[in-house]
Amino acid sequence: MCSPAAIPLIISAVSAGVSYVQGQQQASNVAKAANKSTSISYQQENERLQQINEQSSLDQSERIKQGLLERAKLATIAGESGALGLSSDRLILDSFMQEGTDMASLEKNRLNNEKQSAWSKQQAEAGGQSTINNAYGSAPSLIGTGLQIGSDVYGASQAAKKKAKAEV
Repeated sequence: MCSPAAIPLIISAVSAGVSYVQGQQQASNVAKAANKSTSISYQQENERLQQINEQSSLDQSERIKQGLLERAKLATIAGESGALGLSSDRLILDSFMQEGTDMASLEKNRLNNEKQSAWSKQQAEAGGQSTINNAYGSAPSLIGTGLQIGSDVYGASQAAKKKAKAEV
């Protein structure tokens, strides 16, 4: 049977061991949740990127259609008025120039949105990694648990020595 002085030491050791295991499990659960959150953020950004590209394609197609209609109207007006020549050519060239400027602007917006999406992914990854680091950083370590047990054993042995001296 155990001596009465050993019982608190056993309880302390078991308590420290259980605390260590629970802390590590909690850190593991936090890490899993952070990884899942990061993965979901990546999926959202990938979906957003696909939507950006689809919308950009639609906007460019619409702008091309508008340019074609505008030039068709200009050609019709020029043909009906009999004003074919330099002035109508200039109007048509201006229409092409405006379309090109609009297309460049649409593409620049698309590229900027892609950059923003990439930054959002990096931010999600950094946030997830930070959460994981904090979880494992605050979890009890094996060395700390061993030191706690050792400290308890030392404290109990010192208390037993004092008690033994007092009885003598």
